[in-house]
Amino acid sequence: MRIFSIITRLIRRSNRELRSIAAQLFNQFASSYPENNSAHPFVTASYFASFDRSCIKYLAIRYPRFPLFLREQAEFALTHSFNLLGSGRCVVFHGMASRGNVAVTYPASRPVRADTAGRWLTGRINRTNLIESQRIWQLIGPNYVPIDWQLDFKSGYRWRENIWHRSISFGRLPGVDIKVPWELGRMQHLPTLALACHFARTEAPGFRVAAEYVQEFRNQVLDFIATNPPGFGVNWSCAMDVAIRCANLLVARDIIMASGEHLDDVFERVLTASILAHARYVVKNLEWSPVYRGNHYLANIVGLLFAATYLPKSDEVDGWLAFSVQELVAEVDYQFHEDGSNFEASVCYHRLSAEMVLWGFALLSNLPAEKLAALTQQDVHHRKKVSRLRSGSWEMHPVPGSDRVSPVPSWCWERLAKMADFTQALTRPDGAVTQFGDNDSGRFLVIGSGEQIRADNDPAACAWSLDHGSLLAGIRAILADGSHNTAYDDPAAHIIRAFAGLYPTDRTATFALPATDSSGGRCVGDAQVWADHMRRFENTPQTRRWKSHFSAKPSGLLNEMTYQAFMGMGCFVFRSPRVYLAVRCGEIGISGLGAHAHCDQLGIELVLDGVDHVRDPGTCIYTASMEKRNAYRSATAHHVPRVKGREPANLNLGPFDLRGGAEGECLYFGSKGFIGRHSGYGAWVYRIVALEDDGISVLDFTEGELLLADPTPLPLPFSSGYGYPVSHAPSPP
Repeated sequence: MRIFSIITRLIRRSNRELRSIAAQLFNQFASSYPENNSAHPFVTASYFASFDRSCIKYLAIRYPRFPLFLREQAEFALTHSFNLLGSGRCVVFHGMASRGNVAVTYPASRPVRADTAGRWLTGRINRTNLIESQRIWQLIGPNYVPIDWQLDFKSGYRWRENIWHRSISFGRLPGVDIKVPWELGRMQHLPTLALACHFARTEAPGFRVAAEYVQEFRNQVLDFIATNPPGFGVNWSCAMDVAIRCANLLVARDIIMASGEHLDDVFERVLTASILAHARYVVKNLEWSPVYRGNHYLANIVGLLFAATYLPKSDEVDGWLAFSVQELVAEVDYQFHEDGSNFEASVCYHRLSAEMVLWGFALLSNLPAEKLAALTQQDVHHRKKVSRLRSGSWEMHPVPGSDRVSPVPSWCWERLAKMADFTQALTRPDGAVTQFGDNDSGRFLVIGSGEQIRADNDPAACAWSLDHGSLLAGIRAILADGSHNTAYDDPAAHIIRAFAGLYPTDRTATFALPATDSSGGRCVGDAQVWADHMRRFENTPQTRRWKSHFSAKPSGLLNEMTYQAFMGMGCFVFRSPRVYLAVRCGEIGISGLGAHAHCDQLGIELVLDGVDHVRDPGTCIYTASMEKRNAYRSATAHHVPRVKGREPANLNLGPFDLRGGAEGECLYFGSKGFIGRHSGYGAWVYRIVALEDDGISVLDFTEGELLLADPTPLPLPFSSGYGYPVSHAPSPP
């Protein structure tokens, strides 16, 4: 069976390579841009149709800081000023000097003089795409300064616009981080720019004239399309980022249209053709694997879903719609456990993936009649357009809190509610989540997110990346009928509810999460298991055990203690008015690949009386520095049972590979505390976390020949998000 599996993978990979070579050869003789005259207008239905002037005024009144935050964000977008992944705020343009990344700085590229005819693109854009690229560039308004979309503006390294996407390489040069241009190329600032246009239309104080925001949106989109021909350059080298960009472009356009502003027909045709190119690229480059697929593939599917719902009906588009619905439902089941936790062994990737599911379900809750008909029809001619698309039509199900239907089954809504349960359980008393596993600050759609307001619009602030309240509020908004009342509220909740066509009549209402069959309170083991392991600890020689104690005064620490177990990912949470304790013990993630897991089995995060005693240090960075990557995912970075000079997993397999690392096994979870074990060092190592009235004791021991060391983590600088604390560059004057 193993040989058959290897042969199958080799055949599949060979087919992909052959298709890529054929496409590359084809684009030596023909443009990769779709035929512009074949691009029809988008579907007339606006998913933000209910997001009218009264909604905008309501948001401004309910959240007084929101317009100020939005206005500042829009100004950044207007001036091409970005602060991404620890870059510090900087204006991104051709020829800019970068500040360096992990002590590495590459020389600045040549500045450009962008003429209105697009002659400056000669030599940059490949020959077959140059004419169309110049035609699109000529649509840009006067005095526009182009953004350098190919630049890692942290290190200064630059990719080229005329390189075929399969030839793009990364992770080989020191300090170079391909995530920087990818992050910028997701265009996640455009929905905010569009929302500022909407506020301007209501004559909100301090905003520019709405037309200025529309013009900048138009210019940036044309700039990107002209200088990033489909399939060429760094921004076409990852289907996930292509899909996320597709969704952000469509949402931004939709908000502008809902505001009452107009986008000219010529621009609309260019954008429609580009969305078509995005969707075709995603379909041809799906990041699917029979086993090791994760958030990348989920992003592919949800981005394709956005394209298929906005593009006009055709056999091709109908096939994408059916396929994306089929795969979204399947991936919710595959990537999220029944308890709502995500299978990638990362709390922050749980947020990213749950956010994609939330927006996908919201979109499916508001499908126009023609799109619903495409899913329910028996005609299967279009199904030949997408491989792995099963025959048959979709059954429709009720949308919670409405009289409409969607192809989302009831169990999916229940799973979404449990995703919120997990996020809420892993949220510390200060509002930030515990960073078990990787955190690359990744988001799907960032619009009206209250955590950015709570972070005072500062990406370096902890709340920017670790406050996941907007996800909770968004899920509550979709699942509730608006009649409940809760203190938890967020602008994002109202925006996504409007997007789903579920805006309540009573706009003073907030949204409570419906009761679910949560895993909270689940116990493992019994008193005998606890007593046996306490006795084994006492009988273990001193060299093979270690005791850590965290005291608290006064006593009474355990009053009102509650506990929740998430057996899927392996997270165990104890909470009381004075205690927050999270324990990590479970899967490696992504079916054993461990791409975003750390060596944190049996690790803890502990807050007593509002004081951090143990805190996961975060992630810091990926491929720009393997030394820092491994430092932050190693056992020495976490409060775990420690064997001096050894790691419980091989960190040399690659930056996203922890295969062979041991999974954690929970032996006891209940009112006395937690007991778990793993065999990552060869022999079993055990950890007892004992809840006491005046403190928390952590007891590590092994029955093998291992010599246990102090589990106190190395004092790494705390990384609240991706790129921190590598770069804390000052803002420009």
